[in-house]
Amino acid sequence: MNNQGEQRVLKHRLSSRLFHWGLVLGFLPAAITGFIIWLKPGSEDFVNLAMRAHIASATLLTIAVIIYSITTMDRVVAFIRQISEWTQHDLKWMMVGGGYAHKIILKKEIPVPPMDKLNSGQKSMGIFMFHGGIFLLFSGWILYAFIMVVPKTFVYWIDFGHLWIGLFLGVCTFAHIGLGIYNWADFKAMFGDGTMTLVEATHHNPLWVEHKIEPTKKTTETIIAN
Repeated sequence: MNNQGEQRVLKHRLSSRLFHWGLVLGFLPAAITGFIIWLKPGSEDFVNLAMRAHIASATLLTIAVIIYSITTMDRVVAFIRQISEWTQHDLKWMMVGGGYAHKIILKKEIPVPPMDKLNSGQKSMGIFMFHGGIFLLFSGWILYAFIMVVPKTFVYWIDFGHLWIGLFLGVCTFAHIGLGIYNWADFKAMFGDGTMTLVEATHHNPLWVEHKIEPTKKTTETIIAN
């Protein structure tokens, strides 16, 4: 029988991994081109090209959101529940920033509160992306397709919100990518086969391991989420 270090946990289901790829291919180019449209660091032709790429990536993102929401509504509901459940552990985790500053800058570990499947930073990112992303999609399509038929005052505020919420989510996304790469096991799980070792899962998400996973019936080598 394999020891604990060889047992693996299925943390990210296939549908969630595919949707994350949709975010990478949709939201990330939209964020980058959004910065270009805002800063205008080149010629008018270059900015116009960025605008076309912005619309194309927003279209891809919209399709990914619609397909994921329709086909895996149970995962959407589970995600909303996960990012909405905050405990004293989460508040204490936020107070020390998950210990990342100590690990990255000072090269030392500090005790951090135990986390469930998502840590408090991931929950915060989830809240920002869920609410902010919905606003960006709706406001973006209004500005693109209905700008001539809605009141100018409404257009002004929609455009204002689209700009600043987009900038905020763009900065959050780049920080999320950096921390995601730093947490290499979770990064590989999201963009690989969805699994990580039981030891890694226990280290990063002990409450999830303790309360919400169980061995598969077919084998003791793989452990999956409830």
